[in-house]
Amino acid sequence: MTINNTYYILPFAMTPPNLFQPLRSEKKIFREISDQIRELIFSGVLKPGDKLPSEKEIAGQFSTGRMVVREALRILEQSGLVYIKQGSLGGAFVKTPDTTVMTRSISDLVKIGNVTLRELTETRLGIEKVILEFAISRITHDDLDLLKKSIEDSEKTFLDGKRATKDHINFHILLAKSTKNRLFEMIIESIMNVVFSYLQQVEPAKEHSIRVLNSHKKIYKAIQEKNLARAKKELEKHFLDVNSQLLSLLGSSKSSV
Repeated sequence: MTINNTYYILPFAMTPPNLFQPLRSEKKIFREISDQIRELIFSGVLKPGDKLPSEKEIAGQFSTGRMVVREALRILEQSGLVYIKQGSLGGAFVKTPDTTVMTRSISDLVKIGNVTLRELTETRLGIEKVILEFAISRITHDDLDLLKKSIEDSEKTFLDGKRATKDHINFHILLAKSTKNRLFEMIIESIMNVVFSYLQQVEPAKEHSIRVLNSHKKIYKAIQEKNLARAKKELEKHFLDVNSQLLSLLGSSKSSV
């Protein structure tokens, strides 16, 4: 979009005319372009769903080539801040925040660092104990209904002869959501996505699924009664049991995630 030969980053009239800053020669141009767009997203000038100017327009404002702009957009896409849509109505759009990048980062760190099942379990336990403290003080009747439905869904899935892994994982994500803290929710969702991909490697016995289901019921009842000490105790027993069962399924020589 142009007005008096000046390029604007957003397609509405109130956008400041000098949105971008002059490039600094000591920094790679594509990184500075991506950093400036990143800051505009963080500051709220660019919002989820906003379409960025075309590569040609951005290149013109920065007085650089389109390939440099394309590299800057690629970095932003890998960071999960924008997505690229092809076609006549395509372009670069600011992405609504999700846990995709965080999940990938945690998964990569787990694999590269050869993180053990024990370490993953201890991390989950530490975070979810804190989550319980906030959940019990903030949980609503609607949140409790969702947790109860998650348990009922997993029980139905199990009775239908299917694996209830997704339902079991959803219980922990819903618990994080009940804290009304989006960062808790994103962290747990990312970790549980890694856990889910890990659990796909094993075939637990029916008895294991029953124990998971019963543990969730006990945790739910303690939360419902706002009994934090018992909720933490049941959570710890649950995690240690899951860790023990998975170790026996994988064998001690394969205890790394």
